[in-house]
Amino acid sequence: MILDSLESSSRYDAFGPRFAHAFAWLKSIDPASMPNGKVEIDGENLYALVMRDHGKPLAEAKWEAHEKYADIQYVAAGTEEMRWCALNLSFPGEYQPEKDFVPIETDVWTSIEVIEGQFALFFPQDAHRPSILVDGAPAVTKVVVKVRLDA
Repeated sequence: MILDSLESSSRYDAFGPRFAHAFAWLKSIDPASMPNGKVEIDGENLYALVMRDHGKPLAEAKWEAHEKYADIQYVAAGTEEMRWCALNLSFPGEYQPEKDFVPIETDVWTSIEVIEGQFALFFPQDAHRPSILVDGAPAVTKVVVKVRLDA
């Protein structure tokens, strides 16, 4: 897991051309003018999900992990709590290949507040629980870029 600012994201271009493309795309867009939903960037290799909400109460935010994609969870506006746990410290459920989703159960985690202009980068070994409401924080505009790791 990496927490950093979009302004400093060029240091992660070394992870490969899809990461370089993802960060360049994030720097080129105006999330405030984009509708909610899926945005194709490079087919299934690279796409984004635009979301706006106030976050979820902790009980409604779900743990997850992925096998085929890394998540770049960029907070364009507002503040969101996310939780992280190394996958080997959690209790993964059965992998759902059609959703690239592994449900997680854990009582060991690190909590982070991701503020406007920052992103959290989660790899397959990173169980994460995003979209947690921060009391008193303004509504969140978030762009999650899904970076395909295989193929």
